[in-house]
Amino acid sequence: MMQPLLLLVLAVMVFAGLGLGGLMLNDRARRRHRARLARGTTGPEALRVEATKTRRRRDRSASGLTARIEGRLSQTGLRLTPVELLVQVSVGVLAIYGLAVLLLKLHPLLALPIAFVLPVGAALLVLRVARNRYRAAFTDGLPEALDVFARGLRAGRPISDSLGIVVDTSQGPVQTECTRVHAEICMGTPLAKSLARLATRLGTPEVSFFAVATAMQAESGGNLIETLESLADQLRERRKLRKKARALSSEARASAAILASLPFAVGLAIALLNFSYLEPLFTDPRGRVMALVALTSVSFGVYMMARLGKLDV
Repeated sequence: MMQPLLLLVLAVMVFAGLGLGGLMLNDRARRRHRARLARGTTGPEALRVEATKTRRRRDRSASGLTARIEGRLSQTGLRLTPVELLVQVSVGVLAIYGLAVLLLKLHPLLALPIAFVLPVGAALLVLRVARNRYRAAFTDGLPEALDVFARGLRAGRPISDSLGIVVDTSQGPVQTECTRVHAEICMGTPLAKSLARLATRLGTPEVSFFAVATAMQAESGGNLIETLESLADQLRERRKLRKKARALSSEARASAAILASLPFAVGLAIALLNFSYLEPLFTDPRGRVMALVALTSVSFGVYMMARLGKLDV
């Protein structure tokens, strides 16, 4: 009995230390941010120098865990810092470990990987879902933003002012990303390089089309307005085709959802009617192996049905 308690106390101390360290790092980052704002009030040259230093520090630390998490968060639109995400995952690990040891009576060594895998997997799943939604929202609003950008250029405004109009008239992910591009251009970054960063950050074919077409027109001296208008029309047609493909595959996706939920619905009904019928799956070692194999096979089947019902347009 003493060994689980000692391990639990040790885990509490470790995660408490991680939480305090995260708070300290967050406070240090906030102080650096305030210092950069204070130094930036001296003029645009100071802003440019500070931006160059920040970019170099970011490039040197690009292989770190915090930089990777920050890169993931920049693709999701979530208002979280890497330190806050790490603190939340640490709290989840501690809570699951305590429940597994104290309530479920699992061995402390067996509960450790479970406590680490579940919160980390949940965090990765949330980031992936948020990233997909962020990309989808940006893709839906991109054609209208290109039209506004082209109309601003046709009216004789420069590129930075046209992007400013897009920022003022758009909302959601389009406004967020256009604000970043507009700020980079105002800081002296070329349009092609800023759009290349946008394409790398989002990673969608639509943004890649926009970045490549704009870079080619900027280098060759072509008509950028006609290119943007033509690209906006193509993106609208692509969006219509994607919606049509989704409507045609709705029956297959509904069938896959029903087949995937059927085993769990039947298991829940049997558990409510006669739980002793399913008790060997939890108490007998052979039943546990059978339940694990069943869950694995059902998960693989759900994954295969999801892949077969997905159409890349």
